[in-house]
Amino acid sequence: MKKTITLLLVAGLLIGTVAGLAFAFGGDAGTGDADVTNDDDAIYELDDANAADKDDAIYQDDIFSEDDIFSEDDIFFEDEEAQMDCDNSMIPDYFSVTGTVESVEKIDDMIRVTIEDTFGNPAIFVLSEDTVYPFAETFEIGDVITGWYVTNAPMIAIWPPQYNIAVLVADAPEDSNITVDRFNAWEDNDEGFMLSQDGKFAFRTDENTVVTLANGDDFTNGDIAGRRIVVIYDVSTRSIPEMATALKLIVLYEDIVPLGW
Repeated sequence: MKKTITLLLVAGLLIGTVAGLAFAFGGDAGTGDADVTNDDDAIYELDDANAADKDDAIYQDDIFSEDDIFSEDDIFFEDEEAQMDCDNSMIPDYFSVTGTVESVEKIDDMIRVTIEDTFGNPAIFVLSEDTVYPFAETFEIGDVITGWYVTNAPMIAIWPPQYNIAVLVADAPEDSNITVDRFNAWEDNDEGFMLSQDGKFAFRTDENTVVTLANGDDFTNGDIAGRRIVVIYDVSTRSIPEMATALKLIVLYEDIVPLGW
């Protein structure tokens, strides 16, 4: 009996060893045939089995889904929406660029002015029949001019940058300063000041302040709150916000946008 048990154990060990060797070399444990592939074939088969499209692999791994992939336009839209959700009252309605006139070209009803800005870079001002001139309407090569353009207006993505100018300041008197923005009543102030949309400038009027429309006609509506305005002034405080008494106001648009201050 002991011999029989011993023989069975030995037989079992031999069968297990043969099966293990067959499995290790890629053979069939049942037949003992070793279907061995060379190294190159093994690598090829491995690569072929995992050769999913790169993007598909990303999706399959659940790292991203197709809904998570945005185009540049989508990303810009998302950022724009986020910007609108931020404190939009601190974004000015107008930005300005100052430079020296290098050339002037008239094309139909449009004038293209090439300037060199204060950083030494080229830029193009596009002037139209809607451009407002608070002072001189003419200028020459070599003159320093300042153009104000609408902050959120679409711009052509070209070099040099091209700006559609809403307000062009040329040949301004030395004692004159200009700010362009949308203004509302400054609620925390009891002196009648109007505060700019970016919160950096405030003005008030007195009996000497002239108020006109963009075409030069007198402004008779009386309510300037919420409007886009060119403010011309001389001296101002060195405070935050900067404060001044307006010499002249030019109301650019008739639309009123209260900011809820």
